[in-house]
Amino acid sequence: MKPSRFIRLPAPGAGMLLACGFLLGAPMAAPADTAPADTAPANVPATYAVEPQFQLLKFGEVMPTGWIREQFIRDLKNGFAGHMPEIAPLTCGALIFGVNRNTPDHIQNAGGGSWGGAEGAWWKGETEGNWRSGSTMMALMTGLPEQRAIADAKVAYLLKTQDADGYMGIYGPTVRWAAGDVDNGELWTQTCIFRGLLAYYEATGRTEVLRAVERAVRLTMSHYGEGLKDPYGAETQNHNLMFVDVMERLYDLTGDTAYRDFGLYLYRDYSRDVKTDIALPTLLAADHPFMGHGATTYEGLRVPVWAAYVTGDPILRAGADEAFAKSWAHVSPTGGPVSDEFIANKPTDPDLGGYEGCGEKEWMTSLLSAAQKTGRAALAEQAETTFYNSVQGSRLPDGTAMDYVTTDNIYRVDGAIMNRVVFSPAHEDVANCCAPNFTQIGPIFVRSMWMRAADGLSAMLYGPCDVRTAVNGTAVRIEEETSYPFSERFHIRIEPEAPVEFLLHLRIPSWATSISAVSEGAEVHRAGDWLLVAKTWRPGDAVDVSFGAEVQPVPANNGEFYVRRGPLFYALPIAAIRRAVKDYPVPGFHDYLVFPAVWAQGHYALAKSADSPSTSTFSLVPNPAADARFPWDAAPARLEASLVNLGTDKPETVSLVPMGSGEAILRRMTFPLAPTSASPIR
Repeated sequence: MKPSRFIRLPAPGAGMLLACGFLLGAPMAAPADTAPADTAPANVPATYAVEPQFQLLKFGEVMPTGWIREQFIRDLKNGFAGHMPEIAPLTCGALIFGVNRNTPDHIQNAGGGSWGGAEGAWWKGETEGNWRSGSTMMALMTGLPEQRAIADAKVAYLLKTQDADGYMGIYGPTVRWAAGDVDNGELWTQTCIFRGLLAYYEATGRTEVLRAVERAVRLTMSHYGEGLKDPYGAETQNHNLMFVDVMERLYDLTGDTAYRDFGLYLYRDYSRDVKTDIALPTLLAADHPFMGHGATTYEGLRVPVWAAYVTGDPILRAGADEAFAKSWAHVSPTGGPVSDEFIANKPTDPDLGGYEGCGEKEWMTSLLSAAQKTGRAALAEQAETTFYNSVQGSRLPDGTAMDYVTTDNIYRVDGAIMNRVVFSPAHEDVANCCAPNFTQIGPIFVRSMWMRAADGLSAMLYGPCDVRTAVNGTAVRIEEETSYPFSERFHIRIEPEAPVEFLLHLRIPSWATSISAVSEGAEVHRAGDWLLVAKTWRPGDAVDVSFGAEVQPVPANNGEFYVRRGPLFYALPIAAIRRAVKDYPVPGFHDYLVFPAVWAQGHYALAKSADSPSTSTFSLVPNPAADARFPWDAAPARLEASLVNLGTDKPETVSLVPMGSGEAILRRMTFPLAPTSASPIR
């Protein structure tokens, strides 16, 4: 018997009754089934009842540089991001959005461990759609002509699949538009491709792409709504809710209230029909912890946040607050959200608390969505922690494989959890969801590194990047030169086309022990968790920023301690033997199990003192052999310290590396305190 995804709610309490106003919202008329005019969007500003603190820049206005760009290029050239159809022809090579759509006599189940409504017929649409969107976004962000040509070809292919009535999807005419308890993931699979198409439109300005998406969306909207078909049923796969992502972006791009209203309908109807973690009555039940499917819960976190801001409804705001309040107990200090399929109210545990690639991507995306609206620096910092720690620690640095379910401490990768604990480029024998979804996580991170503030621009996430946008009607370029997260220093060059006055908002990390921002002629002051730099900017201006960082022990739920310095968590590498257990048609791709060569390497502890969990003195030691282009292959700097060998009870000098380093595929990240009888550190 397959496990149930759905939680049965207790009888409604007072908090649930408060939600009735939203759940009984006014009926929404179906949109006119007309195609948008063949013109550029009218650029009518989207209006929010509660104005978000920041606005997303257009996709492509923030571009990666330095090591992030090099990672994207290598992932596309040599990794699974650029070769998914050849690696996984059953799923990503199915062409399910085109010539191989599902029909009554040709339903494409993904096979393996994949399951879902309509016999899993939507699985290939999710897999292929997520890969098409992620690899297209990544290709655009490389800035390489050859990658742009590949992205152009992928988009051209999808546009050719559009039917005369506007339909873009994975179903033939007689099996589309399912409703109620018949779940074919229609809205979900469209979401998976429309995210990428909208990003492509923003980056290129090609209005025919926006028109194609709007035609398809309006056709879908005409089939669902109050008095029409219901996209959910009590026992259906609830990823369909994430069509709200498309509604939000279309509303922001066009100002068309039909998209806002349909997005609100989707959450209202979902909260009536589906009894999962993110349904509004469930969120408002303070005694109801998160139990459901991890990726589904984490992606849904951003829906009540958007609904609260676009409506101003205090009940929705309470639900949005509860959504994140309930999340923190399930998120590791390294940013990995518990999601080894189900959350099941499990706390984090560095040894046992597994997190999936899909969960990491959705958690980070929801954090960034909430940070954009609330302006809370802590949410952006948590997203940064996830990307630079648990995300990098879930993949091989060369991009050829990732672990479906990862833990912070990894002592072996042995095929546990029904073959999910395996480094693979596809996991097609289980469910090819994490690797395709992972191709989006880097582009989503980069596009959110800088956002627009009412009075200027805001650095939300730090790292090497190049920003080209307009402020107060003046073209502005910002080049952020840094090797972050391997250095806490930045040189930010500002190149306006003409003198222009605006504020730079620089997020202050919670770990910073000192803060410095220097710019000739600028006024610099702190406002909460932000450093504000104000001046009339002229060509050649710059800001030099640095944050102090010291090693900090961070408590773990197992009674041990993580070692953190600045934005990075550090690990003790365990010498490993990698064993290929499956080969793929493309050279260089394999499934791997990984076993320790010498297990005793993991038996170390931090020295104990009366005033600190550790008296070990950590030194940051540069590694001259590291390649600055690929800093995750070998750490640019290591933490050296004396730890107590629990086998000998003697101190030894060891080197720790960042969690995501290729030197620490097997790793120990948490350490007990040494017994007081241990030999003193000298």
